[in-house]
Amino acid sequence: MKQQQMTYRILALVAVLALPACDEGGVQPLDDVLSFSEEAELSVLTDPGSADVTVELADATTAVAASLGHAGAAQGRSLSSDARNHFQSAREALHAGDRRRALDLAREARRLAARALVATGGEEAVVALIERIEEFALTLDSADDDVVDDPARLKARLEELATAARELLAQGRPVAAAERALLGEQLIRYHVGRRDHRGDVHPDRARLAVALAGTAVQMATRLVEAQGTPQRDAITDAADHQNRWLAQARRMLAMAEEALASGHFARAVHFAHHAHWSALKAVILPGGITEEELRAMAELANNLYEEAVVAVGDDPTQLQARLLALAERLIERGEEQLEAGNKRGVAPLWRAAVISRWLIG
Repeated sequence: MKQQQMTYRILALVAVLALPACDEGGVQPLDDVLSFSEEAELSVLTDPGSADVTVELADATTAVAASLGHAGAAQGRSLSSDARNHFQSAREALHAGDRRRALDLAREARRLAARALVATGGEEAVVALIERIEEFALTLDSADDDVVDDPARLKARLEELATAARELLAQGRPVAAAERALLGEQLIRYHVGRRDHRGDVHPDRARLAVALAGTAVQMATRLVEAQGTPQRDAITDAADHQNRWLAQARRMLAMAEEALASGHFARAVHFAHHAHWSALKAVILPGGITEEELRAMAELANNLYEEAVVAVGDDPTQLQARLLALAERLIERGEEQLEAGNKRGVAPLWRAAVISRWLIG
């Protein structure tokens, strides 16, 4: 009996400690207590850059759609504006101590941003967003502590969100799928930075990320112009696809360069990664990557790596040696993925090719 009473007292104490702070109206109701996952979801609101990234991505997609004369741009701008207002209201609610309302408003803001993304980019934009967080998770174990904070935890959460997003997409719910993927984007942005110094990226790392993104966009442009990808019957669709993703890559690169010039280094890294990914999407034609394209990417990565080894020579700098080693690991990982039948191996191969091309100069 004494043991049972002690257990009840401990559980009561835990319940009290788990409650938010009381106000003059008394203790908040139990349903205002957030779960661990909800607390993690809400944490991004403490960093405006992490909260705002969803709207910025929707804005970028809308701007690209408008520049190409695609429909939905006006609707996208309106939805993005509403999303931005909801995020501001969520931050105000969080500041006032109403965490449940803050969480609800943040979720609605993401849904609005997701609607904008679907309105201007369609399901293809949602798939690309899911693939982007999958690719980021796939290469997280090569990240240094001064690039991504707590990569193991982030990897697990991104994989969980990507799986949920794909399931929602399969159910014909692209907006819900995009909302889950956009939460992944927020978490990536939130965890960019050194361990125990979230959001604090060394300027040299940001400059390197932006430089590599620039190389990725240049490579993609040259490959598209040289028609280095296999031709298919739907030439018009292929050209539209490539133009859109090249425009997206260039816009993301411009955003990364602007952030770098303004001293916003974590932001610069985030959009540099997006430019890098969008450049790859421009190279891969609609309908998913083919076996021929996979072989071509593997050959490209290996050839550029061999050229980079020659260009660097026998006395590389510390940075050159580190990047060469990274490119080699990425090629090994990509080829292992392809041999296992996983087409996601194209992402590390592309990264290796970009790094090698940058080293060649």
